[in-house]
Amino acid sequence: MATHERSLIGSVFERTTSRTPPVPSSRFTGTPGTGFPTAPHRFKSAFARARDEANLKANDPGPRRPDAPFVLSKQPQTHPPVAPAAPIVDPKPIPTDNDALLRQIHEENARKIARMNEDEIEQEKRAILEQLGEGTGQLLRRVQEARRRKEAKEREAQAQAELEEQAAQEAKCNADSKNDTRQTTEHVHDHEHVPLVASPTPRRVSDELATKPGVLRVRSLENIGRTGSVPSPLPATSSTRPSSRTSRKLRFAEVTPDDVHVYESAPISPKRTTFALPPPPDTKDDSIVSLGTFHKDAIPSKRPHSTDSPTKEPTRTSKDDEPEEGTPEYIRRRYFPNIPANDTSLAWMEASSAETIDPSAPRFDLHGAPISASLSASLPSHLGLHHHAEGSRAGYTIDDIFLLARSTLPAQRASMLGILAKIAHRLGRQVRQPGTPEEIVVFVGQEGELRKRILAAGLAAIDQIGSLGARAVEVVWECLVEWDEMASELEGVELGLAPDVVSSLQLNYLFLQITDVFSHAALPSESLAQLLAVLHWFAQQSNQIADMITATPRLVPTILSTFLLTPIPPKPEFVPSNPLALQLLITLVSASRSNASALLDPADALLRFVALLPSSSPYPPALATTLLTYTLRFYATLASYGLYSHIATTASQIFADLASYVLSSLPFPHESAVVSDSASRQLCIDWASLVHAWTVCATDPHATSPPHEILWSQVCAWGWATDVWKLRQGLGDQTSDWPLYAVIWDSESAWLEGARINGIKGGQEERDKALQILRGTFSVNDGTELRVVQCALEAVQRHLEEGSTTTTQDGECLLKSLASAGNVLASALRLWLACLPPLSNGESLSTPPFDLPLSGLSALSAALVKHPIWSLPSTLGTAHLQLYLRPLTRFIIHFHRVSRHILGTTPQLWFAQALVFLSRLLPGDESYALAILDTFSVVTPQFVGVDPAGLPQAIHMDALRPFFEYAVRPEMEVYVAPLRPNTESIARSSTLRFPPVSSPSSHSPGSDDTDDASGHPARTFPAGLPLTRDFLFTPLTHLLRSGTSPVFHALPDDWTASEVDVVRATLLLAYAARRVLIVHGLERFVHGAAEVAFACMRVCMLEHGVGVGTGEVGAEVEVFRDAGVERLMAWLLEPVTVRGRTNGSPMSTPRACTLEDASSPYLGSTPFYQFYTDLVALYGAVSFGHKTFAALVVTPLAMHYAVDYRRALWCGGDGASSGSNSGSGAGHTGGCGGASLGDVVRSVRISIEDVVCTAQEGDPREYLYPIERDVGILCAYVAALVARDGGGVEGFLRLVAIHHVACTVWGDLDVGVGDSEEEAKLNEAETERREEMRARLLRAVLVHGETDVVRDVVLYRQRQRSKGTFVWPGGDGDAGTAGWREERLAFVGRTMGEGAAGRVGALLMSAM
Repeated sequence: MATHERSLIGSVFERTTSRTPPVPSSRFTGTPGTGFPTAPHRFKSAFARARDEANLKANDPGPRRPDAPFVLSKQPQTHPPVAPAAPIVDPKPIPTDNDALLRQIHEENARKIARMNEDEIEQEKRAILEQLGEGTGQLLRRVQEARRRKEAKEREAQAQAELEEQAAQEAKCNADSKNDTRQTTEHVHDHEHVPLVASPTPRRVSDELATKPGVLRVRSLENIGRTGSVPSPLPATSSTRPSSRTSRKLRFAEVTPDDVHVYESAPISPKRTTFALPPPPDTKDDSIVSLGTFHKDAIPSKRPHSTDSPTKEPTRTSKDDEPEEGTPEYIRRRYFPNIPANDTSLAWMEASSAETIDPSAPRFDLHGAPISASLSASLPSHLGLHHHAEGSRAGYTIDDIFLLARSTLPAQRASMLGILAKIAHRLGRQVRQPGTPEEIVVFVGQEGELRKRILAAGLAAIDQIGSLGARAVEVVWECLVEWDEMASELEGVELGLAPDVVSSLQLNYLFLQITDVFSHAALPSESLAQLLAVLHWFAQQSNQIADMITATPRLVPTILSTFLLTPIPPKPEFVPSNPLALQLLITLVSASRSNASALLDPADALLRFVALLPSSSPYPPALATTLLTYTLRFYATLASYGLYSHIATTASQIFADLASYVLSSLPFPHESAVVSDSASRQLCIDWASLVHAWTVCATDPHATSPPHEILWSQVCAWGWATDVWKLRQGLGDQTSDWPLYAVIWDSESAWLEGARINGIKGGQEERDKALQILRGTFSVNDGTELRVVQCALEAVQRHLEEGSTTTTQDGECLLKSLASAGNVLASALRLWLACLPPLSNGESLSTPPFDLPLSGLSALSAALVKHPIWSLPSTLGTAHLQLYLRPLTRFIIHFHRVSRHILGTTPQLWFAQALVFLSRLLPGDESYALAILDTFSVVTPQFVGVDPAGLPQAIHMDALRPFFEYAVRPEMEVYVAPLRPNTESIARSSTLRFPPVSSPSSHSPGSDDTDDASGHPARTFPAGLPLTRDFLFTPLTHLLRSGTSPVFHALPDDWTASEVDVVRATLLLAYAARRVLIVHGLERFVHGAAEVAFACMRVCMLEHGVGVGTGEVGAEVEVFRDAGVERLMAWLLEPVTVRGRTNGSPMSTPRACTLEDASSPYLGSTPFYQFYTDLVALYGAVSFGHKTFAALVVTPLAMHYAVDYRRALWCGGDGASSGSNSGSGAGHTGGCGGASLGDVVRSVRISIEDVVCTAQEGDPREYLYPIERDVGILCAYVAALVARDGGGVEGFLRLVAIHHVACTVWGDLDVGVGDSEEEAKLNEAETERREEMRARLLRAVLVHGETDVVRDVVLYRQRQRSKGTFVWPGGDGDAGTAGWREERLAFVGRTMGEGAAGRVGALLMSAM
């Protein structure tokens, strides 16, 4: 054959082979003897592994090259034939990780057990049983059996798969090589001893596996030498990708020249240049050069790696067999050709059976902007918006973002935190400004919950470094600082903005993390500044959190070294100085005196910002000015506690240079100024504030800590007063100058007040010098400062006339404007008072120190106290905005002091002003409130203008002082500093910050010491300012709780008043307050009928045996029986009775509230019904028909109160559970006449005129309408009317009983009296029941009633409130009515018969 004629030796090709083929080693080879192996990680993608394998194949020559000729021997071999080497194949499958791990653990356990003796084995068994329970052994046996069954099934399945694969391969080989087999057989027979040199030498399986590091298992290696196919070189293990990724479906769009665009997202690989360029514009541009037209075929497609032998051509499939582009099979063939079709690692490409995510769920792009549902379905996949776990739509749902924010990849986690930061920014804006264009509609109402979730995601990574840590800080900053940006500049108040957010955090651990972040300073300076702002936000929330920050180890020193004590001059590698760090220190110092004492040490280091003035500072001028301003503010805050004032002496030359620099910046605007006018003006304000604080400290050097840190003689020597006078230079009447005017006047006032104490002749020389200047600046002709006062007065009046606002932003702007103008007016009044001579207290001045618009200020104070501006912060839900009300309270406090010196101010007017001003004071005004209480001493019977004949000769208001002092300041250890420090506050202040105050009603006195269900005290005594409306009745509260009242445990030694003395003084004070308030047009501050009635009820509830007053001798009687107390209660109740309302008493008040509302400050969570039942029981026991006591017992019987009150009185408590319209009312007299009548009802005998009316109308018909529907009470009415033993009801209660019985029986009185549509429907459904009830009531009255009772019921007439005036008993009620007699007579005949009809008819005819 031609083949045998070839040359014996052909071309020689050199091939390098490995001397020692690498053998695949177990991954546990290097594993130590104990512990678990290192967890494997997937560092390369499938594409990277395929590329590496291709490189390995390129470097390995592999089998014989196809162009090398075959070399055959013509001579027989002399040596025996070489048998082909059998492939070195391990028949066992390569073990998986779990197999090796379990085997290793088993071997280690066996070795341990072998080394143990029997006692140790038993001890271990007992320990396992104690830890895992008695059934541990059985559980382990079941687990072992299950594992064995699983392994057996896996071996069977593997063997079956190998057999099937082997059979298929053999069948294919037999079919393809049928002819070749015959020819090969003949050739082998002819050359039996000649080996086939051209046949490749069999390779060891380990060689082939060594070139495929991704292989974990080979199913079958038996046919390697016989077939042309080899096992798949890629792993066939299960993927760890989540099953949720199976819903993704990749599609590749056809790219045309018009589709080539450049997007903002970065290319997939930053090492490759961007191929796509933006399309040319529509307009012609000659500068644009075309680079050609895009052709699809120009991009080479990726060719699959062939796994066949080098001599075999790859099998090509027809176009009909090609799968559709974009399907999972197409992707597998194109990008993963070596992986079997059914491999589980490609399950992520399969489409899910159903979409697991709602298509309408909001999705966001990488900028945190919402993506619409339509746009989400159409965006291409190269924008980076498809890397989420669920669905095939572009964008990330909020759950996707939260999931990926916990990723182990820092870059992915940082990207998601960046999205969360932008979403939080949008949510915060839509909370502050509802309806904003960037509003995320689907999240409206969910902002609070999302805020906490986003904040938690940021805090989880706040201790990281790099971009991840920076993004985490940004998230936290957005959720806290930026979210509440409107309140970020507020100082002097505990914000308490997000208590639910703060309570969910572990602040101690968080502050330690922040300390570490600051100490390492590994984040960018912007991120560190944001984290500093976050810490400041926490300090603003409450004093407790501020104390935690100060107490955190190393936190404050780290802040100082990082942000303030930086090298001078500044170096770029250090964080730049940040004024926010100084603001944080100011906030911490303002929180408590303990914090101020703890922060005294770094105060010396801050003097660097004062010594280096902005003109010579290495910092930029704006930054240097800001640092100087905040440093002065920090020193002034310390001085408000009387601390660190010695620095004025230690660094006197530095502060003298500072004063010169401050004065050199005047006037505004400064032509050569290097900083803005606002910054220079703020520097002047803070410098003057510091001078004011140090002047107050020098006024009383004993109040400083330690004493005598600064002396008055030093203040005089330094000439601060002259420097402050010079600040007026160049100021005008612009609004921007108002704050500077206010602080100048306060500083001058402090100087004059100190001179009055420490100066010669009471500071007469200082006052004369001041008045020489002030009389010119406050001149009516051309006084700039007087114009400022007038402009501020007009501004306050204008803002009050504008009305209330509905949005938080508008409300805050309004309050800010009022605070600015009010502060100017208050400072001007304080300066006016400081110019008075020492002996002018309480005297009217013929000539004021200087001119002020006192009449306008008086009108403003009257309008201000009645304006609803005081409730605006509570209405808007922003209690912290009450901080802006403090200048207004400061204004009314100083005006009350000025008012006494104005001609025409009577003691009655001064007392009326004190009453209304007290109700408006806020925390921090306690010292002024106690001073206003001194006005109560003027109250006497002669002051009120009543006849003192029926009153004791001596009723002293001093007996009430301890109770009112406790009401104003209940906790002596808590002292909130006033808005401007004084000599008392610098020694006693515990905090400078205004606490968050709710409505005054929340500060309620208590009734007992029991606890509610929550474990907290159910009721407490008053909690300080602001005072409640009924604070004048506070002494009654303490009398009722004398056993637990803290006042009685701390009474002064000279207090000798009795309970009766206290009650008399309290009632006289309340009566005087009513008279003077109504006379001066302040009716809205007068106590309402319910408040007065409840106060008198408390008097009646006082125990007996305490009725002897000071200097009196008599029997032990109840307090309400005292003649003085009885008369004072009658005076208080008269304007709210029917007599007072009918006579048009001038002391009647339009304000009305219920007894439940009036009693809530006293009772707390205890229902008023419980108090009323005790009151009724006490009335039945000790009253003996007391007239005033009876009127109080009747008050809750009005129909606008619950039916339980009427049951308690009329039914004696027995009917409390029988009051339903479905009750039948058993009894021997038609179901009504047999009900028992309590002794309480018999003893209540009051006239209609004496009834107390608590409703708005003040009409007795509040007890008559709507008509009573309770069956039990109606039966009690009938029983009271038909009683024959002389115990029936009289007076007003008889009218009530007759009215409700008559209105129930006679249909003409029940027309149009239905309470509601629901009751009307109920009446229609129970018409028969109503008719039966009417008949029973009529029968009981006609059969068992006396003639006068029957006549009153038959002839009763009354008008409803909307149809005319009240019809008194015996009056004419027939006006405008007709036919009622015939209707009643017909009803009697229809239900009772002719006999009863004749009796009723006679009564009707007699009344005509």
